[in-house]
Amino acid sequence: MLPERREARSGGLETGEFLLHLSHDLRTSLRAIRVHADMLLKYRQAPDLEERLGIIVDGARKIDLLADGIASYSIALQIQRELFQPAPMDVLLRAVLAKLDKELRANDASVASDKLPRISGDPDRLMEVFENLLRNALRHRDAGPPQIRISVERQAEEWLFTVRDNGPGVPAPYLGSIFRPFVRLDGNRSPGPGLGLAICRVILERHGGRIWAESTDGAGAAFRFTLPAD
Repeated sequence: MLPERREARSGGLETGEFLLHLSHDLRTSLRAIRVHADMLLKYRQAPDLEERLGIIVDGARKIDLLADGIASYSIALQIQRELFQPAPMDVLLRAVLAKLDKELRANDASVASDKLPRISGDPDRLMEVFENLLRNALRHRDAGPPQIRISVERQAEEWLFTVRDNGPGVPAPYLGSIFRPFVRLDGNRSPGPGLGLAICRVILERHGGRIWAESTDGAGAAFRFTLPAD
């Protein structure tokens, strides 16, 4: 069976819908913090003190992650092409692998890569694309050790990059929506705010590229993105 493919739509959510999702996630975490803090103040010696403190800490952690995600999304929206510089993608990938070394080792993950080209862009933001895609592969893994392969090929006036994993794959109904803000494959069980792939889309669009996903359910996923060639 051929893998399903859905390309990310340009533009993402309208501002109103984005803010609606944002306010919902903030209210959910803040409400949990407020309710359990009020209970602790009221009863002081609550028998489930440790559990309630855990809920408060978890709520604060979610707000912290959400704030980080919003900041990264905002920075991506402000990318300026006139500030682009030569960006050796193989060097950027090595820096990301060094940053994620502890997580890769903890998951017994392996990452192989072709020799990557030099392109014109914002190095920090392009590193963020690699980081988000690698974290995504680690988060949505199968029982076996994650195996991630990064390949590239020249196609006319652009480079086509592929980040392929051996995980469970992306269900077909999600292929067209996973690049929208706040979309999580595993619902609210995900530790992140659901902005990683949306940030990748914005970064690549600001570089004149695009991103999409291809997957056969149960047989891994391939995240493909393009960048203009010099």
